[in-house]
Amino acid sequence: MNEITRRTLIAGSAGGAAMLAVGGITKYAFGETPLLRPPGGQDEDHFIAACIKCDRCRSICPLNCIAVANMNDGLLNARTPKLDYRIGYCDFCNLCIECCPTGALRSFDPEQEWIAPAVIDRDLCIAHQPEGVGCRRCIDGCPFEAIRADDFGRPVVEVEKCNGCGYCEYICPSNSYRVFTGTRKRGITVQAGNASRDSVAVLGGGAT
Repeated sequence: MNEITRRTLIAGSAGGAAMLAVGGITKYAFGETPLLRPPGGQDEDHFIAACIKCDRCRSICPLNCIAVANMNDGLLNARTPKLDYRIGYCDFCNLCIECCPTGALRSFDPEQEWIAPAVIDRDLCIAHQPEGVGCRRCIDGCPFEAIRADDFGRPVVEVEKCNGCGYCEYICPSNSYRVFTGTRKRGITVQAGNASRDSVAVLGGGAT
């Protein structure tokens, strides 16, 4: 191996190691996936800069949908509030916004804004399975009528109406129905990271 090739190899290895290190640091600092924030906290940069981790929003939430992020969510996110729709849902009472002492949670209009979109996973949704169980919990339960039935009675999210309240995820029975799979994910979930309604897609294969 000549000197130039050796130097190139060493430089390439060092660069790859640096990229892995940066990736590891990013994961450690910010976590692997974006978090669902309480209403008014959708500007993540502003939210992280202003939140003092006082826990008031979680304590005051009457529907218990606000949880506390941990180290698995990233160092910067640890002890900040996040939404967990497996334990509650949001009715936009604004108590969390009103009690926030720093303005990390700002005004939020559920008729005009959204937390994040509800997305159906056809591999987990009961109504999308070949046996056609016919579950309509999310269709009948959505308080904003943002979920309709298709021609086969399966749920379809009308994203222009969805504001991410999480009621559909909260009442979805798919996790109990398919408990043997070991997953905690439900057939419909509100997913952070989709800022545009145009970017929302149905997940999975499921029935056709």
